[in-house]
Amino acid sequence: MAETNQTYDNTRVRDPGKPSGYTLIEILGVSAIAVFLVLATQGMIRNYKRFTIEETAVQRLKELARAEHIYRYSGDITVNPKGTYGTFFDLQNAGLIPQIYVQSDEKRHTVNAFIPHYRLNFVRSAEERHKEPDAFRYLIEAIPLYNSAQTLGLKTFYMQEDGEVYWQRYFWFQPR
Repeated sequence: MAETNQTYDNTRVRDPGKPSGYTLIEILGVSAIAVFLVLATQGMIRNYKRFTIEETAVQRLKELARAEHIYRYSGDITVNPKGTYGTFFDLQNAGLIPQIYVQSDEKRHTVNAFIPHYRLNFVRSAEERHKEPDAFRYLIEAIPLYNSAQTLGLKTFYMQEDGEVYWQRYFWFQPR
């Protein structure tokens, strides 16, 4: 066997008298990064939750538009004798919306709300909110509940009789 002459670098060997572990600066740096990541993901989770709630609201409003169109133009005199738009309960009685749903979420985000976190109003138009819809015009307002609007910043949605959904925040309207 050949004899090898090995030399060791003394700087890489731990000094037995020196304590091992991390310094306070290293610990503070790592914990600051962890806190930053947690705060960043909380904002992303809140935005994702708001986005999914709003997408559900838009899809359900479009379902209401389809149900209203079918109800109005069904031609069945026993279901809709006047050929008018129906309320939420008229659409349920006609079988266009399942009976398990309630009209709005007044009971604090129940599972059975048609649009969770929102209250629905069936009105004639944006200018005539206090009047009932007539045979030719209606507008459905999806107004976020107070707590949902405060915590999540949800938009107010409006659906016209042609099925177009608009949203309002800070006094301007945007098509969806």
